[in-house]
Amino acid sequence: MMRRRLLALTATTAMITATATVAAALPSAAEEAEEPQIDPTVLTVDVSQPLKNVDHAASGSLYGIGDEGWPPDEWIAPTSPKMFTQPPPGATHLPNGEPEPVGDTLDVWETAARNGATVTVRLPDIFPTFPYQWQGDDYWYAGVEKMVTAVQDSGADNVYGYEIWNEPQWTWNDDWGSYFEMWDRTYRLIRELDPDTPIIGPSYDRDYKAGLREFMTHAVASGTVPDIVSWHELGPVEGLNVESHVAFYRGLETELGIEPRPISINEYGSPRDAGVPGWLTRFIARMERAGVDTANLAFWHKPGRLSDLLVPTGGGSGPATDPQPTGNYWLFKWYGQMTGQMVEVTPPTNTGRYIEIGEPVPAPSTRIDGQDGFGGALGLGGDDPNTYVELPGDVVGGLGDFTVATWVKPDANTQWSRIFDFGTGTDNNMFLTVNDGAGLRFDLKVGDTVQQIASDAGTLPTGQWSHVAVVKNGDTGTLYVDGEAVGVNDAMTLSPGDMGQTTQNWIGESQYAADPLLNAAVDEFQIFGRGLSGTEVQSLMDSPAGTTGGGDVAWYRFDEAEGTTAPDASGNGRDATVATAMTGVEQIPALEGFASADAETNTAKVVFGGGEGDIRLDVQGLDSLRGFGRKANVQVFTTEWTGTDGVSEGPVALFEGAYRLDDGAISVPVQGLKATDAYYAVITPERDAPDFPGAVSRYEAEDAFPARWLRDEDSPLASDNEYVEARPWANELLFTVDAPVAGAYDLAIRYTNDSGEAATGDVRVNGQRTEFTYEPTGAAFATASTSVELREGRNWIAVELDGIGVDYLEATPFSERLQAEDGEWTGAELVEVDMSEGNFSAAYFSGAAYVRGFEGEDSNLRLPVTVPSAGTYELTIGYSTAGTEEERRAQITSGQLLRVGDGEWQEVTYTPTQYRDMVGTTTVTVELPEGTSVITLAKSDPDQLDEPRPGTVDLDYVDVELAH
Repeated sequence: MMRRRLLALTATTAMITATATVAAALPSAAEEAEEPQIDPTVLTVDVSQPLKNVDHAASGSLYGIGDEGWPPDEWIAPTSPKMFTQPPPGATHLPNGEPEPVGDTLDVWETAARNGATVTVRLPDIFPTFPYQWQGDDYWYAGVEKMVTAVQDSGADNVYGYEIWNEPQWTWNDDWGSYFEMWDRTYRLIRELDPDTPIIGPSYDRDYKAGLREFMTHAVASGTVPDIVSWHELGPVEGLNVESHVAFYRGLETELGIEPRPISINEYGSPRDAGVPGWLTRFIARMERAGVDTANLAFWHKPGRLSDLLVPTGGGSGPATDPQPTGNYWLFKWYGQMTGQMVEVTPPTNTGRYIEIGEPVPAPSTRIDGQDGFGGALGLGGDDPNTYVELPGDVVGGLGDFTVATWVKPDANTQWSRIFDFGTGTDNNMFLTVNDGAGLRFDLKVGDTVQQIASDAGTLPTGQWSHVAVVKNGDTGTLYVDGEAVGVNDAMTLSPGDMGQTTQNWIGESQYAADPLLNAAVDEFQIFGRGLSGTEVQSLMDSPAGTTGGGDVAWYRFDEAEGTTAPDASGNGRDATVATAMTGVEQIPALEGFASADAETNTAKVVFGGGEGDIRLDVQGLDSLRGFGRKANVQVFTTEWTGTDGVSEGPVALFEGAYRLDDGAISVPVQGLKATDAYYAVITPERDAPDFPGAVSRYEAEDAFPARWLRDEDSPLASDNEYVEARPWANELLFTVDAPVAGAYDLAIRYTNDSGEAATGDVRVNGQRTEFTYEPTGAAFATASTSVELREGRNWIAVELDGIGVDYLEATPFSERLQAEDGEWTGAELVEVDMSEGNFSAAYFSGAAYVRGFEGEDSNLRLPVTVPSAGTYELTIGYSTAGTEEERRAQITSGQLLRVGDGEWQEVTYTPTQYRDMVGTTTVTVELPEGTSVITLAKSDPDQLDEPRPGTVDLDYVDVELAH
């Protein structure tokens, strides 16, 4: 069975690189007649199709409130939270290293109530650590009685429910007894004490279908069905499939005869999604369409911050009692401002993070050089096209004692990636992982019984070959690395034969879909039907077969030159198949959104994000609201990713326009989306339009001179749905552009060119001539851009129209992102972040890379920057800091020096991030000369004998923007 095949989708899209970006053209009538088209650039909103009343279902957070005033109401209220999940009365839980228990329900329920929210009481947080450590039945049941009684005595009237346990599939240990027995007894105890408050469960975080079926079947039989059904959506990809998960559960209710229950997704979003507005937009949109009752942002970092919507002034890991907003805060404020009814939104796809376009073709399988004397080897992951190896079914069937031995050269020891994994699924398997969080580990699982051999030598070294072997002799299991025993289990009573006939046997792949693929080279993979002696294991390091004669069950040498067949050298004919990555498929970030319509205010609001490049909002049904006549006013805003610890000054107003209604519908093109940012469109009748709160940067062609004597053309792909073409007596447009300050500006011209050939034309800025090239676009539009110098106040820009139509001109202060990894550095190291689906704990960095560890006096980063004119520029630096928890709580800052070229050094101060690998921002102002110069960030001045600036800093990016 070959896995992880890419899904080929058909889409209408057009793109070009460099200075022009082309919007998708509308499909022709003939294309629509042939087959339905999936356009990855279109988000459709139907204001006339309500889903439900606005209730801000996904606005809550886990441990979002730390205490009274932490955070203050003024920051909570605008997000309109529906529910928070908090620790129980008397909790001893210390979330993520807090020095004292935080967020006790009795301390925060009034704060939640003032802000319109309910509280879920998470009962297992009575234990101090996570994963939980059971302290016996007496402790638990006495504790449940105390917690429930305390809630009742408190007078709290906004308790959403009692959550009996959290993520039992991995936090419940069978040595404590039966989980189902604990559930039943706790359920009945709560009902005796409190007959009315809902009970919540099972709060699974994986294996939704199998887990929910087993749990609900038991709960029906025992009469302990929860009043509110809960689970978590934490996977970076699988967590986005909430609509299919809800549909499965609703079918299960019907199958089991259960009355429909409210659904609470009481944790959602993976670590990489934390603080990323565009990506979290996808989660909210899918929660809303799925019809869940409540949903909480997951807790990955520090409590009392509304799950990374806020940071303390001064940074660090302490209480956010005097907070500032991150870019993510404004996404949830927009959500909180929605009123009326949630309405139907149709995205290009409702699953996953990407839309995959094209016909998938497997890449050819290759081999690499192995060690001297060992022939070839197989590279898996990284730059190699091979992804994993599939062995025949039942390859370890019937084995009692056994040995699995192989050479491994890891490029990365990604947690839970497998050297091998044989089994039938998550209930029956034997695997060897390169990293269980501490090091190498072997597991053999049959049903509920798991036996392990853990290495006491940590992980394997990267970039070099290591020999590993798992051996079972009698009841003794031994794990070897380079011929030395690094782990022993003297009670290894299970054997591979106990798993029955195995059907999923892999090198480099896992039974758990969320686990990452192996990123390593492997060689001489051998399976023996007996336990080798230590001497025999050592002999395998000297030659492929050593003194053993070679694997007598299966032996994969990988000495063939290429191909997807890996021959079995044991003579048993158990050839394996090498799976490879798919080519011919383009992954486009999935555009998503959610929307509301309010009949009282005659306003529609659309929040969208996750997409990239040029997109289009098709908004239908506006005639179902009052006051929409011939045109609708649309104002569009954005909030940027600032990291989990970067402070945002607020949303940026992008543009406004008047769009003609056609049968109650408008088409609004939006250009230049960033997948990490979120966007907000407010749609009102034109006559009721509010004042636009931002500076004007977009100038419509139809408002330029002498547009009224030229030819206006209509297009749903154009801003305001109109653009201008030349006439015989006039082929130039004159724009009047107001600049807030003198200096460098990014000048963009939105155009269409249906000639089939590139066109050139003059653009004169205050009389200074620049030549633009306009690539062909067909019926679509593209953007051509350059950087120019504008004077403060009024500027005149003339655009020649030969061969093109012009939609608008946009002038914004010059900005450019410099990635730290694109510079040169000393005394630090490059870190490339594995953003694959399986690397669950990956944090997001711009460009998926950063430079880590600036701490020594000689450490520095040098970044070239080119600006079109001299002036004052703001540098926003994305960074992370090291340091102890005590230093972070004390807000101990780190520092560097910065200079331009050979100029004067200036101090740069970095407030501490709540953890290392969490991105914050700091801003400094510099003078840049025209042309190219070098920005240097250093820990000390090499010409002085001063001490390095304090702390250790990791650098992600530097944004350069004209100060305005």
